[in-house]
Amino acid sequence: MSKAAGQPSTDAFSRVVDLLVEHKIKLDALEHVLKETNPPVHELYLGTIEDLRAQKAAELKKHLL
Repeated sequence: MSKAAGQPSTDAFSRVVDLLVEHKIKLDALEHVLKETNPPVHELYLGTIEDLRAQKAAELKKHLL
């Protein structure tokens, strides 16, 4: 397939991956600061992340079936 047929370029995909990695690093750093400065809020944050992962898995499963 050519780019004209709708296939995204490798450069665009690479930029998206770079942004995802950059944001993951920033989130990890912020999570570490939160853990050190406010442990109760950090626990709430972790619980929220787990809830969101469960919701995402349920949505994905619903759309794949």
